[in-house]
Amino acid sequence: MELKPIPRIPARDFRASRWGRQPWIVTDNVSSWRALRIWDADYLKAAAGACKVSVREITGAPQNVYQTMTAGGHIAFADYLDWVLEIAGSQDIRRIAATSGNLAQLTRAIADSGFETSYYLDVSLAALSTRLLEDTMVPAWFSQAPVDTIFWCGVLGTSSGLHSDIKPNCNVQVVGSKSFILFPPTQTRLLYPVRRMTHCRFDPNLPDFEAFPLARGATGWQCILQAGESLYIPVGWYHQVTVVSPWAINVNLFWPRPFPQGLATPVLWALLIRRGWAGLRIAAERWRAARGAGCRAS
Repeated sequence: MELKPIPRIPARDFRASRWGRQPWIVTDNVSSWRALRIWDADYLKAAAGACKVSVREITGAPQNVYQTMTAGGHIAFADYLDWVLEIAGSQDIRRIAATSGNLAQLTRAIADSGFETSYYLDVSLAALSTRLLEDTMVPAWFSQAPVDTIFWCGVLGTSSGLHSDIKPNCNVQVVGSKSFILFPPTQTRLLYPVRRMTHCRFDPNLPDFEAFPLARGATGWQCILQAGESLYIPVGWYHQVTVVSPWAINVNLFWPRPFPQGLATPVLWALLIRRGWAGLRIAAERWRAARGAGCRAS
Protein backbone atom coordinates (compact mmCIF):
# COMPACT_ATOMS: atom_id res chain seq x y z
CA MET A 1 0.00 0.00 0.00
CA GLU A 2 1.37 3.38 -1.00
CA LEU A 3 0.27 6.70 0.53
CA LYS A 4 1.29 10.01 -1.02
CA PRO A 5 0.70 13.51 0.37
CA ILE A 6 -2.49 15.36 -0.51
CA PRO A 7 -1.50 18.42 -2.56
CA ARG A 8 -2.07 21.94 -1.24
CA ILE A 9 -3.57 24.83 -3.17
CA PRO A 10 -4.36 28.47 -2.25
CA ALA A 11 -8.07 29.26 -1.95
CA ARG A 12 -7.82 31.84 -4.75
CA ASP A 13 -6.69 29.12 -7.19
CA PHE A 14 -9.02 26.31 -6.11
CA ARG A 15 -12.07 25.27 -8.12
CA ALA A 16 -14.17 22.30 -7.05
CA SER A 17 -14.31 20.01 -10.08
CA ARG A 18 -17.70 18.85 -11.27
CA TRP A 19 -15.93 15.58 -12.09
CA GLY A 20 -14.36 15.25 -8.62
CA ARG A 21 -10.91 14.38 -9.90
CA GLN A 22 -8.87 14.60 -6.68
CA PRO A 23 -8.76 15.88 -3.08
CA TRP A 24 -7.00 19.11 -2.12
CA ILE A 25 -5.93 20.86 1.07
CA VAL A 26 -7.20 24.38 0.47
CA THR A 27 -5.17 26.99 2.34
CA ASP A 28 -6.42 30.44 3.46
CA ASN A 29 -9.96 29.19 2.87
CA VAL A 30 -11.47 29.83 6.32
CA SER A 31 -9.23 32.52 7.77
CA SER A 32 -12.27 34.72 8.46
CA TRP A 33 -14.09 32.08 10.56
CA ARG A 34 -14.75 33.35 14.09
CA ALA A 35 -14.83 29.70 15.17
CA LEU A 36 -11.06 29.46 14.77
CA ARG A 37 -10.53 32.30 17.23
CA ILE A 38 -13.21 31.78 19.88
CA TRP A 39 -14.26 28.11 20.05
CA ASP A 40 -12.82 27.18 23.43
CA ALA A 41 -14.59 25.03 26.03
CA ASP A 42 -16.22 27.96 27.85
CA TYR A 43 -17.59 29.47 24.66
CA LEU A 44 -18.90 26.12 23.38
CA LYS A 45 -20.69 25.47 26.65
CA ALA A 46 -22.22 28.95 26.67
CA ALA A 47 -23.43 28.53 23.09
CA ALA A 48 -24.68 24.94 23.20
CA GLY A 49 -24.14 23.43 26.67
CA ALA A 50 -27.81 22.76 27.37
CA CYS A 51 -28.50 21.18 23.97
CA LYS A 52 -29.29 17.46 24.19
CA VAL A 53 -27.10 15.34 21.90
CA SER A 54 -26.69 11.63 21.16
CA VAL A 55 -23.15 10.27 20.85
CA ARG A 56 -21.77 7.21 19.10
CA GLU A 57 -19.85 4.47 20.88
CA ILE A 58 -16.67 2.83 19.61
CA THR A 59 -15.16 -0.16 21.39
CA GLY A 60 -11.64 -1.12 20.41
CA ALA A 61 -10.20 -0.50 16.95
CA PRO A 62 -12.46 0.87 14.18
CA GLN A 63 -15.00 -1.71 13.09
CA ASN A 64 -15.29 0.06 9.72
CA VAL A 65 -19.05 0.11 9.87
CA TYR A 66 -21.24 2.99 10.94
CA GLN A 67 -21.14 3.01 14.74
CA THR A 68 -24.39 2.85 16.67
CA MET A 69 -25.77 5.40 19.05
CA THR A 70 -24.77 4.69 22.63
CA ALA A 71 -27.45 3.41 25.00
CA GLY A 72 -29.17 5.80 27.38
CA GLY A 73 -30.60 8.36 25.02
CA HIS A 74 -29.51 11.97 24.92
CA ILE A 75 -27.14 13.86 27.19
CA ALA A 76 -26.36 17.55 27.54
CA PHE A 77 -23.60 18.73 25.20
CA ALA A 78 -21.83 20.30 28.20
CA ASP A 79 -21.64 16.86 29.87
CA TYR A 80 -20.19 15.29 26.74
CA LEU A 81 -17.65 18.09 26.39
CA ASP A 82 -16.61 17.64 30.04
CA TRP A 83 -15.91 13.95 29.30
CA VAL A 84 -13.86 14.91 26.21
CA LEU A 85 -11.78 17.43 28.16
CA GLU A 86 -11.22 15.02 31.06
CA ILE A 87 -9.96 12.28 28.70
CA ALA A 88 -7.91 14.73 26.62
CA GLY A 89 -6.25 16.09 29.76
CA SER A 90 -5.21 12.71 31.12
CA GLN A 91 -1.48 11.97 31.28
CA ASP A 92 -1.79 8.75 29.25
CA ILE A 93 -3.62 10.42 26.36
CA ARG A 94 -1.27 13.41 26.26
CA ARG A 95 1.77 11.09 26.37
CA ILE A 96 0.46 8.95 23.51
CA ALA A 97 -0.38 12.04 21.44
CA ALA A 98 3.13 13.40 21.95
CA THR A 99 5.07 10.21 21.28
CA SER A 100 3.13 8.21 18.67
CA GLY A 101 4.89 8.58 15.35
CA ASN A 102 2.34 6.92 13.04
CA LEU A 103 -1.25 5.71 12.98
CA ALA A 104 -0.46 2.06 13.64
CA GLN A 105 1.66 3.01 16.64
CA LEU A 106 -1.05 5.38 17.87
CA THR A 107 -3.79 2.77 17.53
CA ARG A 108 -1.76 0.12 19.36
CA ALA A 109 -0.77 2.57 22.12
CA ILE A 110 -4.42 3.49 22.71
CA ALA A 111 -5.31 -0.23 22.98
CA ASP A 112 -2.37 -0.94 25.30
CA SER A 113 -3.39 1.93 27.58
CA GLY A 114 -6.70 0.21 28.28
CA PHE A 115 -8.67 3.12 26.82
CA GLU A 116 -10.68 1.16 24.29
CA THR A 117 -14.15 2.65 24.63
CA SER A 118 -14.56 6.04 23.04
CA TYR A 119 -17.45 8.29 22.10
CA TYR A 120 -17.73 10.75 19.27
CA LEU A 121 -20.34 13.30 18.37
CA ASP A 122 -21.61 14.12 14.90
CA VAL A 123 -24.57 16.47 14.87
CA SER A 124 -26.06 19.10 12.60
CA LEU A 125 -24.39 22.36 13.57
CA ALA A 126 -27.65 24.27 13.10
CA ALA A 127 -29.42 21.86 15.46
CA LEU A 128 -26.63 22.13 18.02
CA SER A 129 -26.49 25.94 18.02
CA THR A 130 -27.36 28.65 15.50
CA ARG A 131 -24.83 30.80 17.34
CA LEU A 132 -22.06 28.32 16.51
CA LEU A 133 -23.29 28.09 12.93
CA GLU A 134 -22.95 31.87 12.62
CA ASP A 135 -19.28 31.53 13.64
CA THR A 136 -18.61 29.73 10.34
CA MET A 137 -18.90 30.76 6.69
CA VAL A 138 -19.66 28.67 3.62
CA PRO A 139 -16.73 28.43 1.18
CA ALA A 140 -17.75 29.61 -2.29
CA TRP A 141 -17.07 26.27 -3.93
CA PHE A 142 -20.48 25.57 -5.46
CA SER A 143 -23.35 27.76 -6.62
CA GLN A 144 -25.81 25.96 -4.35
CA ALA A 145 -25.93 26.19 -0.57
CA PRO A 146 -24.74 23.18 1.48
CA VAL A 147 -27.40 20.60 2.25
CA ASP A 148 -25.91 20.05 5.70
CA THR A 149 -23.18 21.29 8.02
CA ILE A 150 -21.99 18.74 10.59
CA PHE A 151 -20.16 19.34 13.88
CA TRP A 152 -17.72 16.56 14.82
CA CYS A 153 -16.03 16.15 18.20
CA GLY A 154 -13.88 13.32 19.55
CA VAL A 155 -10.75 12.37 21.46
CA LEU A 156 -7.37 10.91 20.48
CA GLY A 157 -7.62 7.75 18.39
CA THR A 158 -11.30 8.12 17.49
CA SER A 159 -11.61 6.89 13.90
CA SER A 160 -14.43 6.83 11.38
CA GLY A 161 -13.56 3.63 9.54
CA LEU A 162 -12.87 3.66 5.81
CA HIS A 163 -15.95 4.84 3.89
CA SER A 164 -17.12 7.04 1.02
CA ASP A 165 -19.74 9.79 0.74
CA ILE A 166 -22.16 10.38 -2.11
CA LYS A 167 -21.87 14.17 -1.86
CA PRO A 168 -18.84 16.44 -2.25
CA ASN A 169 -17.72 17.95 1.02
CA CYS A 170 -15.37 20.33 2.77
CA ASN A 171 -13.76 19.30 6.05
CA VAL A 172 -12.58 22.26 8.14
CA GLN A 173 -10.36 21.61 11.15
CA VAL A 174 -11.24 23.99 13.99
CA VAL A 175 -9.60 22.46 17.11
CA GLY A 176 -6.71 19.97 17.19
CA SER A 177 -5.71 17.82 14.22
CA LYS A 178 -6.90 14.79 12.30
CA SER A 179 -5.34 12.26 9.97
CA PHE A 180 -7.08 11.67 6.64
CA ILE A 181 -6.30 8.68 4.42
CA LEU A 182 -8.10 8.72 1.06
CA PHE A 183 -8.43 6.32 -1.87
CA PRO A 184 -10.07 7.05 -5.25
CA PRO A 185 -13.28 5.19 -6.15
CA THR A 186 -11.39 3.38 -8.93
CA GLN A 187 -9.72 1.29 -6.19
CA THR A 188 -12.94 0.00 -4.65
CA ARG A 189 -12.19 -3.70 -5.19
CA LEU A 190 -8.84 -3.34 -3.37
CA LEU A 191 -10.52 -2.00 -0.22
CA TYR A 192 -13.02 -4.83 0.46
CA PRO A 193 -16.28 -2.83 0.63
CA VAL A 194 -19.10 -4.13 2.80
CA ARG A 195 -21.95 -5.31 0.56
CA ARG A 196 -24.69 -2.70 0.12
CA MET A 197 -22.74 -0.16 2.19
CA THR A 198 -20.25 2.63 1.57
CA HIS A 199 -17.93 1.32 4.34
CA CYS A 200 -14.99 -1.05 3.83
CA ARG A 201 -13.60 -3.92 5.87
CA PHE A 202 -9.98 -2.93 5.24
CA ASP A 203 -8.45 -0.65 7.90
CA PRO A 204 -5.54 1.44 6.54
CA ASN A 205 -4.56 2.47 10.07
CA LEU A 206 -3.71 -1.15 10.92
CA PRO A 207 -3.40 -2.83 7.52
CA ASP A 208 -3.85 -6.61 7.62
CA PHE A 209 -2.56 -7.75 4.25
CA GLU A 210 -2.98 -11.41 5.07
CA ALA A 211 -6.72 -10.97 5.50
CA PHE A 212 -6.98 -8.36 2.72
CA PRO A 213 -4.20 -9.16 0.21
CA LEU A 214 -5.57 -6.98 -2.61
CA ALA A 215 -5.04 -3.90 -0.43
CA ARG A 216 -1.28 -4.24 -0.96
CA GLY A 217 -1.83 -2.76 -4.40
CA ALA A 218 -3.83 0.24 -3.19
CA THR A 219 -2.44 3.75 -3.69
CA GLY A 220 -3.89 6.41 -1.45
CA TRP A 221 -3.46 10.00 -0.32
CA GLN A 222 -2.72 11.14 3.21
CA CYS A 223 -2.51 14.32 5.29
CA ILE A 224 -2.65 15.63 8.84
CA LEU A 225 -5.23 18.41 8.77
CA GLN A 226 -4.38 21.20 11.20
CA ALA A 227 -6.64 23.86 12.70
CA GLY A 228 -7.45 26.50 10.09
CA GLU A 229 -7.06 24.14 7.11
CA SER A 230 -9.74 22.82 4.75
CA LEU A 231 -9.87 19.52 2.89
CA TYR A 232 -11.93 19.01 -0.27
CA ILE A 233 -13.17 15.42 -0.65
CA PRO A 234 -14.84 14.63 -4.01
CA VAL A 235 -17.82 12.34 -4.41
CA GLY A 236 -17.06 8.66 -3.96
CA TRP A 237 -13.54 9.00 -2.52
CA TYR A 238 -12.95 6.57 0.36
CA HIS A 239 -11.55 8.18 3.49
CA GLN A 240 -10.63 7.16 7.01
CA VAL A 241 -10.43 9.98 9.54
CA THR A 242 -8.58 9.65 12.87
CA VAL A 243 -8.11 12.16 15.70
CA VAL A 244 -4.35 12.53 16.31
CA SER A 245 -4.45 15.30 18.95
CA PRO A 246 -5.78 14.91 22.52
CA TRP A 247 -9.17 16.11 21.24
CA ALA A 248 -10.48 17.63 18.03
CA ILE A 249 -13.38 19.50 16.50
CA ASN A 250 -14.06 19.84 12.82
CA VAL A 251 -16.92 21.15 10.70
CA ASN A 252 -18.03 19.22 7.63
CA LEU A 253 -20.05 20.91 4.87
CA PHE A 254 -21.90 18.77 2.31
CA TRP A 255 -23.19 20.13 -1.01
CA PRO A 256 -25.72 18.68 -3.44
CA ARG A 257 -24.01 16.29 -5.83
CA PRO A 258 -23.33 18.27 -9.04
CA PHE A 259 -23.90 16.61 -12.39
CA PRO A 260 -22.08 14.54 -13.58
CA GLN A 261 -20.15 13.50 -10.44
CA GLY A 262 -22.49 10.61 -9.58
CA LEU A 263 -22.49 9.29 -13.15
CA ALA A 264 -18.70 9.64 -13.29
CA THR A 265 -18.31 7.38 -10.24
CA PRO A 266 -19.54 3.89 -11.25
CA VAL A 267 -19.01 2.42 -7.77
CA LEU A 268 -21.88 4.63 -6.56
CA TRP A 269 -24.37 3.67 -9.25
CA ALA A 270 -25.94 0.75 -7.39
CA LEU A 271 -26.16 2.75 -4.16
CA LEU A 272 -27.73 5.76 -5.90
CA ILE A 273 -30.25 3.51 -7.67
CA ARG A 274 -31.21 1.84 -4.38
CA ARG A 275 -31.63 5.20 -2.69
CA GLY A 276 -33.66 6.47 -5.63
CA TRP A 277 -36.03 3.49 -5.46
CA ALA A 278 -36.26 3.85 -1.67
CA GLY A 279 -37.24 7.49 -2.12
CA LEU A 280 -39.91 6.53 -4.65
CA ARG A 281 -41.30 3.87 -2.32
CA ILE A 282 -41.52 6.34 0.56
CA ALA A 283 -43.24 8.89 -1.68
CA ALA A 284 -45.70 6.25 -2.91
CA GLU A 285 -46.48 5.12 0.63
CA ARG A 286 -47.13 8.72 1.71
CA TRP A 287 -49.35 9.27 -1.34
CA ARG A 288 -51.37 6.13 -0.58
CA ALA A 289 -51.69 7.12 3.08
CA ALA A 290 -52.85 10.61 2.16
CA ARG A 291 -55.30 9.24 -0.42
CA GLY A 292 -56.69 6.77 2.10
CA ALA A 293 -57.15 9.51 4.67
CA GLY A 294 -58.99 11.62 2.05
CA CYS A 295 -61.30 8.75 1.18
CA ARG A 296 -62.15 8.15 4.85
CA ALA A 297 -62.82 11.84 5.40
CA SER A 298 -65.27 11.91 2.47
